[in-house]
Amino acid sequence: MKKYIPRIATLAVASAAPSPAKLSLAVFFSAMALVIGSQQVSAATVTYIVGTCRSGTQFPTIQKALDASPAPDTVEVCPGTYSEQVTISHPVTLEGIVGGNGSLAQIELPSDYTVNARVDAGGGTEPAIAQVYVNDVSGGSVNLTNLNVNGVGFASNDSIFIGVLYNQSSGTINQVTTSAQNTSGGATNVDGWGMWIQGGSSKPAVTVENSSVHDFTGGGILAVGETAAPDLTVTIKNNVVSSDAEGTNNVVVEEGTDPTVSGNIVSGVGDYGIIILASTGSITGNTFLGSQIGIELAADGASVTSNNIYGAMTYGIDVGATALKKSTVENNTIRTVKSTASDDSNGIGIELHCNNISSSLMHANTIMDSFDGYGDAPAGFTGSNTYIGLFFDVDNGTCAGGSVSGKARAAARPKLPGQSHRANAHATICGNSSRQNAPPCDPARSFMTTSAPASRSAFAHPLAFPRKNGS
Repeated sequence: MKKYIPRIATLAVASAAPSPAKLSLAVFFSAMALVIGSQQVSAATVTYIVGTCRSGTQFPTIQKALDASPAPDTVEVCPGTYSEQVTISHPVTLEGIVGGNGSLAQIELPSDYTVNARVDAGGGTEPAIAQVYVNDVSGGSVNLTNLNVNGVGFASNDSIFIGVLYNQSSGTINQVTTSAQNTSGGATNVDGWGMWIQGGSSKPAVTVENSSVHDFTGGGILAVGETAAPDLTVTIKNNVVSSDAEGTNNVVVEEGTDPTVSGNIVSGVGDYGIIILASTGSITGNTFLGSQIGIELAADGASVTSNNIYGAMTYGIDVGATALKKSTVENNTIRTVKSTASDDSNGIGIELHCNNISSSLMHANTIMDSFDGYGDAPAGFTGSNTYIGLFFDVDNGTCAGGSVSGKARAAARPKLPGQSHRANAHATICGNSSRQNAPPCDPARSFMTTSAPASRSAFAHPLAFPRKNGS
């Protein structure tokens, strides 16, 4: 009987009995081929399609594609409207794609939306309704690209309403639009935010770039850590953020973050262009249009440089920190600070609240067309700046005759977002100028409340106020 000989043995015999060394080499290369092959299989990416605009493994909803097995590396979303709340719990790229003559992949709120998250707010946690929720993702990033997140249809609810929420997850939000996190659906008392980024023990890093955030009732973009030491690195760059209602805040970088905020266009009629509570970071090269206050530097740490602030109604920059040791405010351009009810420029370029702030940290700023260049400046404050068309370049006459200790005051630390729609949740800014018809500590002026900062329209004509020229 002819005996069956495996092919590999046949080849070995036919090769005229190779030496053991050659045989070992052949076995080695065969093993390497198996290893490389297995690596190629494991490295293959898994891509799913939501919709029918492109061939591939197709799903009718974004959530079904995300939950499929094997887990996708990429989910491509065809143009269309998807009424669902999306939860992401593993690394993935979720991107809208061009199909036919359209490129709008829009995520809308379903009629049966539910509370699906909790967020850090006001020293505790609050329930939240998130349209896109990226939760506690480890081992990689979650990247969102070319998506529109529209909150139309939201009804009255005590929960915070958020377009895109990242919780302890790294990734990039690029070319994403959030809108209608507000009362457009007929709701009242809505605390709506476009994007909310939370840090934590995993110390995530998140970039928000080239995106558009508008039509919100709470704020546009919020970054917040869980501890005083930074546990969130956040980059916010080249975005357009626009508020259309008073009592809103365009950008908030809370404590516990290490922020880089650059190249953004921030506009609207809200209370603040940006609020900075971080103990480090940089705010540079942004353009702020409108708002009661362009930049609120509420804590020492971040640098505020090379920003353009146009048309603020109360202060171009408000330095609420009681003292500055690390922050620098330099090379900013502030033009036309005036209330809407006034024919004269009656605002302040940079308000110092009579606090102990050295002019060495605040210089090379250009201030044009406002009442004061620097308001409520401490004794000895001078600075090397450019002043154009001001009543007073530096006003320190209201600080108890130039004495810092007599009138030093500051903005109280604001409440976290999420408290603005609840009673007794106001954080006040103290220390309005004596030229305003408001008490030194006016509870009506708060960071996270629907009431805007006190307007300088309460002024009498500027020339009617006797004062010392501290410049």
